[in-house]
Amino acid sequence: MIDARTACARLAIKPASLYAYVSRGLIRRIAAPGGRRRWYLAADVARVAARAAARRGHGAVAAGALAWGEPVLESAITSVEGGVLAYRGHPVAALIADGARYEQVAELLWQAEPGPWPTPRAAPRRRGHPVHAMLAALPAIATADRAPRPAPVDRELARARQLSYALAAAAGARFTPGQGLAAALVRGAGTTRAGLATVEAILIAVADHELNPSTFAARIAAGTGADLYASVGAALHVFTGPHHGTMPDVVAGFVAELPSRGLGSALRARLTRGDALPGFSHRLYPDGDPRVAMVLGSLPRPSTEAARRRLAHARAVIDAGRELTGHHASLDYALVMASYALEVPSHWASTWFALGRIAGWIAHAWEQRGSGAALRPRARYVGPSVVSEPGASSSTSTAVGSGARWSDGSIR
Repeated sequence: MIDARTACARLAIKPASLYAYVSRGLIRRIAAPGGRRRWYLAADVARVAARAAARRGHGAVAAGALAWGEPVLESAITSVEGGVLAYRGHPVAALIADGARYEQVAELLWQAEPGPWPTPRAAPRRRGHPVHAMLAALPAIATADRAPRPAPVDRELARARQLSYALAAAAGARFTPGQGLAAALVRGAGTTRAGLATVEAILIAVADHELNPSTFAARIAAGTGADLYASVGAALHVFTGPHHGTMPDVVAGFVAELPSRGLGSALRARLTRGDALPGFSHRLYPDGDPRVAMVLGSLPRPSTEAARRRLAHARAVIDAGRELTGHHASLDYALVMASYALEVPSHWASTWFALGRIAGWIAHAWEQRGSGAALRPRARYVGPSVVSEPGASSSTSTAVGSGARWSDGSIR
């Protein structure tokens, strides 16, 4: 609690403005027992100050609002606290250990009662990466929905289930009635049933991770009123970046290029050149990403000697990288090692990642839509000053240092 003088100083306002904030319910006031003095909640004052700074587009708050680790909005979906990842209060490790299915976890994220999931037809096999096949299929999936705009809850849930499975079919999943996404992906990848528990664990472990770049993109789209297809599409496009969803592809290539003999020397030489080791460290998990243990703990024993060697090589890279950098390997290594253990092409690592994350994208799109707010950050301009030339009219300006001039009011 703070007094009125302190509150006004923190907000740089006069007492009359403070009372206006109180009357609008933005700052709560409490009367001290037996006296005339009033106290104000410091947290409310700080929140109003932050919003005011962000609206002005200046200062440390606006400049750093989208920097790593800065909270930009509230969410009731996923928490990452003390190295524990939880969906709506349920630890993800416990969900996997209890034998949850991906569909159950998706419905948990969506706050939905259990419902029927469709059995989509197998999609024609496409050349190239399965994630790109998902992007290619999305327009046709959206076009097939004659009323794609936001709908009542039961219709939106049916749409979410249909979209999740349709994109999986486009990526190569092969569905049969009564079986879920994990089984369809095992069948589509051509691996054995021994891999079912691994794929299920992956889908659940990656289903959401609060405000990562692709999820933020989904929320931006949803905040504008875009439909579910556009929101998921925005997220999927962002996901394709090598610094986000397709990092497992980068890690797979990196591991494949490293020699088995002289591994430590090869990594040391890379670091000496100033090159980072891809896929090491995560700022949310200084003590190691818990999802790595969730995935690696589900791996079956490979059936061939070649697969066992690849898996052992990847583990050696993780151990050597940690020794040299002090950082833990990221989830990307666990996903690539899962592809080795299941003896499938490494592109399945990022494909499982994308398909599992769809549940989170949909949950965040709905949460943002329900907030009624559009996400519109401010920019703090740091470019050249814009000045008027002597004698020029207000419609003719020159950007200092650029030579750009507009005489008709347009921007070219």
